[in-house]
This record gives sequence, C-alpha cells and structure tokens, in this order.
Amino acid sequence: MVNEFHNLELTCVSPQLIPPYGTPANQGCSLPGSTPGSDIVLGDAYLEAQLTYSYSHLWRDVGIIFAFWGFFVVITLIGMEMVLTPHQGGGNVNVYKKGRAPPSVQKALEDRTTVMTDEEAQRKESVAELGRERSAKQEEELKGIAKSETVFTWSNIRYVIPVKGEKKVLLNDVSGIVKPGRLTALMGGSFLWSHTDIESGAGKTTLLNCLAQRISTGVVTGDTLIDGRPLPKSFQRSTGYVEQLDVHEHTSTVREALQFSALLRQPKEVSKQEKYEYVEKIIKLLEMEEIAEALIGTGGTGLSVEQRKRVTIGVELASKPQLLLFLDEPTSGI
Repeated sequence: MVNEFHNLELTCVSPQLIPPYGTPANQGCSLPGSTPGSDIVLGDAYLEAQLTYSYSHLWRDVGIIFAFWGFFVVITLIGMEMVLTPHQGGGNVNVYKKGRAPPSVQKALEDRTTVMTDEEAQRKESVAELGRERSAKQEEELKGIAKSETVFTWSNIRYVIPVKGEKKVLLNDVSGIVKPGRLTALMGGSFLWSHTDIESGAGKTTLLNCLAQRISTGVVTGDTLIDGRPLPKSFQRSTGYVEQLDVHEHTSTVREALQFSALLRQPKEVSKQEKYEYVEKIIKLLEMEEIAEALIGTGGTGLSVEQRKRVTIGVELASKPQLLLFLDEPTSGI
C-alpha cells in the first residue's frame, strides 16, 4: 500500500467534499490526511492519518517478511531432523485382508518386534550354503513352469513413421536372435546435449514393441521368425509383455491379480483348479508368499516399487506364455 500510495494525489469529491457547492477555499474534505482550503489529498498523508503507515516502513516490512521466512525454515529443519522419524522398512506399508496376513506378520504385530527365525539366522552364517539352497530351490520351483523351446530371430527390421508430411526412420536394419531358455538384455542409450538436457532415445522400447507386434502406426519391414518360420497368428497370445509402468487394480490382492490374469488369458480348456495351481507356482517362483494376500494399493499404502514390479512380472507369467516374455525396463525404479 505504501508503495502504491507514495506520491499519489487523490482528488476529494462529493460526498466527502463538504459543502458540495462553492470553491475549495470555503470547502472541507472529510478524508483523513486532507488540509483546509484544498480538495487534493496526498497519498502519504492519507496512509499516515488513516493507518499510521509511512513510506519509511516499506523496507522494514520487507525485512519482517524475510525474518518470518527464515523462522519457518528453521522450524521445518528442526521438525524434520528431531520430531519426524522415518518409517521402519521404508515409506510403504503393506495392507492385508482381514485374517489373511502371513504368520510372520501376525507374530510381529503381537510381539511388536521382528524376531529372526532360526532358518534366517543359519542363512546369515553361511553365504555359500545360502547359494546352494537357493539353486536347489529354484530348480524345484521351475518344474511345471512353461518353457520355450523355440528360437526367435529378427533381421533387417526397419520402422518408419510419418512426421509432418515426411518419413522418419526410428529403426534401421536391426537384427538379433534370442535362444530358448536364455535371458537376453537389450541395452543402449543416446545422449542429446541441448544446454543441460540429456535424453535417452536409442529405441529400445520401440524395438520391443515391433518385435512383440504392438505397433499400430507407421510401417515395419523386415523378417521376424520363430524357428525360421513366419510368426503364427497366435503369436501375441503366446507371448507376455511387461510394461514399464505398473498398472494394477489397487483394491485387489497380489493373488487375485495373478488369478485374474490366469483365468482370462490361459486356454479355456485348462480347468480353473489347474490355473489356480499354476498361479501358486508363480507366487513361489517370485518369492511373493509373504505378500500374496496383501492389497496392491497405491503409493505409501501398498506394495513397494520392487514388490509392485514383481507383481507385474507375475501377472504376465500367470498367463503361461509359450514363446516369449518381453520386459520393458524391468529394473526401472528398483
């Protein structure tokens, strides 16, 4: 206000001008800060008379604002360091259906403390023994899991899209091979230096989408083969695709999400009981027994990023893909 009213001249008019007739010499103004014999009121005089403010108070008040800001910053720092304590085990809290929490969680809630089991203590004593036990356990868990015995190859893949009336080449002469029973990683990145911006755009996701037959725009040329033969019409049904974003129904449990995928995507000839049994194998394979009955939830009140990614992979494995499982940045956020 003092910044706005400084050096401002206000003209006094009726009804503040009394009497409303005559000349300013024989009239009076009822506005605070007015002077006899004049219908002009200075802005500085008005603020001084009405609010006891003066222009000299401007920088004092600015200093008070900065002082308030500094005070609240200090209080926030003290509160973050001394009052607030981080949640044990991370920011996410698993929520289980009533009566469905695993025994270890129920015991921890009863005792208000987590007690290390004898098995866990023995595993910590011998890392080598842990490795041997894990390998044997993995071999046992992999029994009955769908396996691929086919060779997937692609050669001279070229992907062109229209951009503003012109053609833009996103993939050019890309070839590769995936052998059965192998985990093949596709790595790469391009760095576009524009001031301080660094972007990744090597085309990994684009290539995956082309190989998985998920492209709906542009033109894809080249050969994609299974055991040296063209892709069958059931190719997409026989493959799984783990997207980068974990999209799930937050009100369902982990087991329900996997069962839903198995019921909808496995062949109808397979019985419901067999589908559920296969889901249990996937849960054991991905070590999700402890969270099988936990609600997927949302950030902060649900599964962690790592657990949510395992659920996404499990949903695709539950569909029992016979050929391939594509994963788009499966370690993102972990």
